[in-house]
Amino acid sequence: MNGAGNSLNLFVPIIANALLLALILSASVTDIWKNKIYNCQTYPAMAAGFFLGFLFSGIHGLLFSIGGLGLGIAILLIFFLLGGLGAGDVKLLGAIGALKGPEFVVWTMFYTGLAGGAVAFAVIIWRGTFLQTFMNIGLLLRHPLMFARSPEAVRTDADDQALQYLPYGCVISAGSLLALFIA
Repeated sequence: MNGAGNSLNLFVPIIANALLLALILSASVTDIWKNKIYNCQTYPAMAAGFFLGFLFSGIHGLLFSIGGLGLGIAILLIFFLLGGLGAGDVKLLGAIGALKGPEFVVWTMFYTGLAGGAVAFAVIIWRGTFLQTFMNIGLLLRHPLMFARSPEAVRTDADDQALQYLPYGCVISAGSLLALFIA
C-alpha cells in the first residue's frame, strides 16, 4: 500500500471518533432540551459509519459497520417495544455501532448500564420516590408484560406524570464516552 493509503488508515478512526463525539454531544443536548433524539442526528451518523467502514476496510469494513448497527438496535429494541425507551435511543445506539462496530456497542452498553443505574438511583433519591419505585419493580417482576405497549392503550396525562422520565440518550452517550476512553 502506498503512503496515502497508510495515512488514510490513520485518519479514518480519528474521523469516526470525532463523528461519535459530535453525535453523542448533540444527542445529549436534544435529549435534555427537547426529550428527543432526532433522525437528522442518527441517520447521517449511520451513513457515515457505513462509508468510513467501507473506506477503511472495503466490504469487510462495511459489514463490520452494519453488524454494529444491527447489534445496537437489537440490544435496545426489546426495551423500546416494552415502552421503556424511545426510538431515538435505539437509533442512537445503532448509529454508535455503525461508527465503531459491534464490540464497541457491547462496551458502550456495559458502561451505559453502570451509568444508567447510578443516574436512576440518584433521580429516585432526589425525587423521593424510593419506596414507590421498589413497589413498581415488584409489580413488574410479578407481571412482566403489564407495562408493554399496546396499540389500543391510551395514556392519560396522569399516567405521563407518574412516569419518571430519564433522558436515556444522555446515559447512552455517557456510556459511549466511557467506552471510548476506558475500553
